[in-house]
Amino acid sequence: MPRLLLKELIKTFIIFCAGIIPVLGASGLPGQPLWLKFAPGTSAAGAQAIAGISGDQQLLLSAVGSSDLSLSGFWGQGQGLSSLSPVFSFTNRDASLFHGEHQRPVRFAGAALDFFKGSVQFTTGVSQVESTGAPDRVSWFTGATSERFALQLFRVDGQDTVAAHAIGLQMRLPVGTLHTSYAVAAIDTASAVLRWQVPLSSKLYLGFELRDGRSTRFSDGTYQRWVLNIAGSTRGSGALLATEGGNNGAQIATTALLAAGAVGIALVATSGSDDTDSQLRFSTQHETARNVLNSVNPTSVAQNLEYGGWVYRNSDTTFSATEPVKGTVDRVNIGSPTSVPSGYATASYHTHGAYDPKYDSENFSYLDITMNNNWGVDGYLGTPAGYYKYHHYLTGVISTLGTIAN
Repeated sequence: MPRLLLKELIKTFIIFCAGIIPVLGASGLPGQPLWLKFAPGTSAAGAQAIAGISGDQQLLLSAVGSSDLSLSGFWGQGQGLSSLSPVFSFTNRDASLFHGEHQRPVRFAGAALDFFKGSVQFTTGVSQVESTGAPDRVSWFTGATSERFALQLFRVDGQDTVAAHAIGLQMRLPVGTLHTSYAVAAIDTASAVLRWQVPLSSKLYLGFELRDGRSTRFSDGTYQRWVLNIAGSTRGSGALLATEGGNNGAQIATTALLAAGAVGIALVATSGSDDTDSQLRFSTQHETARNVLNSVNPTSVAQNLEYGGWVYRNSDTTFSATEPVKGTVDRVNIGSPTSVPSGYATASYHTHGAYDPKYDSENFSYLDITMNNNWGVDGYLGTPAGYYKYHHYLTGVISTLGTIAN
């Protein structure tokens, strides 16, 4: 038995060197994850290996065991959000609910134990997740998988406390397959996804998706959104290796998906440090401009001085505004759009002070419009009468969006 086990381990090591490691060193591939599985030999005591690649994410897992018990180790690296797990692959929009620093380089390593009870595969494991500039995290995971369902549970521990929890469930229904996931951080922040895929033929299906999120990161209160997507595909499902259920013997594809999900949850929920992040964020450019103009316009009117600044888009797809710069009676120098603290500028904003018969203070000036066009950004104006106006530089259309304090 020990000699046979050693032989299988040597075979697996050779496969790593000859096939998997070069693949992991290649550049990330866009689209669906690519999984490569190697299982030399068919004996009860054997070694297996699987590698997954998706975008900048790379995962390598090897396992050794018998038909009803398996011990595996995994490691990997990447940049930004994980897209290897079909259930816990979050979009930038999802991640922005939790924090704004999810594009960090990441490295991870861990171990897992699998065993069978009847037709159900049980998995439990742990992963150490490291990101540049962020505290290390430990992500615990467990799951139960059969041909009809897959249940996944996750817990992410920070340095001092539990940082996040998540649950995932997939069920094969008489009509289609149901996927649902829910992730919640220690703060009042959560993201939920519900997907339903209905097969129309062997190579065609319809997919329905519903998303809901809440977050206190947005200064305009709890952020909620509902999206319904209807999608079809003429591409067959194929023999995707990393598919839960329908296995005889410990299936490392299931283990790999759980490990990828554990890393994905840690990256989404805990890569930032919002306890020290006081930057105001808004979900739209209009909301950002209105907030800053509503705040500074009364001061501008009282002093009869112009104030201005930039609206910029953060890396997490939210919007923020620079602090207002004080100008003179008829102008304000807000500098270059490249001076914003992060992301890139998408619009300028400014006020026109108090009413003055020498100026057309209720409208954009020719110079205002020219500067927006030269910089390639939109423009927002707060007027003495309390109107909130918008200049769309691509079309040249100027509209009044509402009123602000004056």
